[in-house]
Amino acid sequence: MTHYIFEGIIFVLGFLGTYFMIPLFKSMLVNGNIIRPNYKKEMIPVGMGIVFLPMLIINSIIVIYFMWGIIGAMDTVGLVCLLLFVFSIMCMFFAGALDDLIGNRDVSGLKGHFKSLFKGELTTGGFKALFGGFVGLVVSVCLSSSIVEIIVNTLVIALSTNLMNLFDLRPGRAIKAYLVIIIPIFFTLTGYIQILPLLILPNVLAYFNTDLKARAMMGDTGSNVLGMSIGVLMAFGYDIKVRACWLVFLILMHLITEKFSLTKIIEKNRVLKFIDNLGR
Repeated sequence: MTHYIFEGIIFVLGFLGTYFMIPLFKSMLVNGNIIRPNYKKEMIPVGMGIVFLPMLIINSIIVIYFMWGIIGAMDTVGLVCLLLFVFSIMCMFFAGALDDLIGNRDVSGLKGHFKSLFKGELTTGGFKALFGGFVGLVVSVCLSSSIVEIIVNTLVIALSTNLMNLFDLRPGRAIKAYLVIIIPIFFTLTGYIQILPLLILPNVLAYFNTDLKARAMMGDTGSNVLGMSIGVLMAFGYDIKVRACWLVFLILMHLITEKFSLTKIIEKNRVLKFIDNLGR
């Protein structure tokens, strides 16, 4: 019971803390002229994913202080996993913010960014893809017991990070996809890592309506973080068979979206279109 109460406190703190910070960060971005046209060509703040960061750090400190330092409910492995989780997300905040600030939208898709790289031109999207891959490699080396696991975990983390970018083309779409994935992850994780989704999930829920109503865009600053959190949790919490199945899904999704427009696929499917438009 105490465990559930503690998780509830973390959830409430993350939700309320993020909710009350949204106007502050939105004003900061507007004052800094960090605004971009959305799909309707309306100029709105971009990079609002940064609002996920403060409560991620604050709640991480609380979890470490109480679960590691006071009640001893978290072992050394749990502490390392938490620190790797925060490390990976912080890295993608940086890469995503860089893309939101100076990114060139003339090049899109992983294929396009790597083509530019092979021509000697580094795009922010190319940097983000490489950087995410190396972050995934760092995490994978820390938790994997074989070369095969290192390769699988690195690909799972890197491609999961980019997965949310594929969805983040309409208000609320990426967060809806994220919730469909992260909620089952939260309920199927076991042990010390079960609390890790609560470092980011309530923050996202607090911001959800702002994104859904197109009052701001979380940008790559947010979508990269959501994808990274999924990838790292998949690598932490599931056996190699589950990770391999998830990797196959990720590869198929990236291959499909390189050839076809995800928006057009959704618009042609009545159920997907209804879900996509829900709440706007």
